[in-house]
Amino acid sequence: MSSQNDIICESCDKIYANLDHKWCRQCVINNLKKNFTNWTSGNEKIDNFIQIMQLKKIKRYYDIIVEWIPYNQFNNVKKTNEDGLATAIWKDGLLKYDEKERKYKRIFNIEVSLKCLNNSQNVTNEFSNEVKAYQYSIISNGHIPKIYGISQHPDTKNYIIVFENNYCKECGEIYTVVWEKWCKPCQINNLKQNFTNWTSGNEKIDDFIQEMQLKIERCHDIIVEWIPYNQFNNVKYKIGKEGFATAIWKNGLLKYDENERKHKRISNIEVSLKCLNNSQIVISDLLNEVKVYQYFIEIIAKNVVKYIQIKIINGVNHVK
Repeated sequence: MSSQNDIICESCDKIYANLDHKWCRQCVINNLKKNFTNWTSGNEKIDNFIQIMQLKKIKRYYDIIVEWIPYNQFNNVKKTNEDGLATAIWKDGLLKYDEKERKYKRIFNIEVSLKCLNNSQNVTNEFSNEVKAYQYSIISNGHIPKIYGISQHPDTKNYIIVFENNYCKECGEIYTVVWEKWCKPCQINNLKQNFTNWTSGNEKIDDFIQEMQLKIERCHDIIVEWIPYNQFNNVKYKIGKEGFATAIWKNGLLKYDENERKHKRISNIEVSLKCLNNSQIVISDLLNEVKVYQYFIEIIAKNVVKYIQIKIINGVNHVK
């Protein structure tokens, strides 16, 4: 049973907006108001815009606190393929609520995107609409980029929208999946460049695997590979199940690491092996059997997703 100390903020005696993380919205708002005198853009309309963003947009502990960010806070500014757009490192970084320490802390040296609003030296009441219009113009896969703040170029005096970096380091295009920082075109290029580093010794098998690899659509999709048999340890054939065995795949499969934003191998994973008899003679039969197996797996996966969706629609919340 929760005590009063677990639900009431020590500072303002109001109920926490988020009990689990001991987060008090009222105290956050009060602290932001007190801090208004400690910063200024030099333009009253810009200041008002940022203050409104701070007071109205903070409703949950993980919401972004929009700030005025002096231009000298940016290092390593690089222009991208898009006109008026650049990437940079924000030295101090954004404020983020630390769930363990239950306070806001800065995440230093984060990558950001900078969008220069041309001819914005003279700010009008439509400035907020310009910011929102640009924000919605770069939606990727339904993801609306988070705005971190507003800045100003010291030479041109044009204002700059500072938002999360949605652009791939390799090609400069918007990430295919922004929140995963994953770029499909770059992934495809990397796979193509690696084609010369492996071979099954059979052209049809190689073509089949390459075709499977290039069909990747999401960062968590499995990258099908040619796996030399000496990669398997502890091979055990199953009694009564002809051609089936289990084994340990030493190198293991490639899996996308969300933190490091790249594919890494999961070593020594248990796998199943299915031996296709006489497949060394009739390659087309082998490939057809693999395709049939893949087809049924996809059907099963789609049915599972459909089942879960139906459960959710019907209000069942215990789907596992």
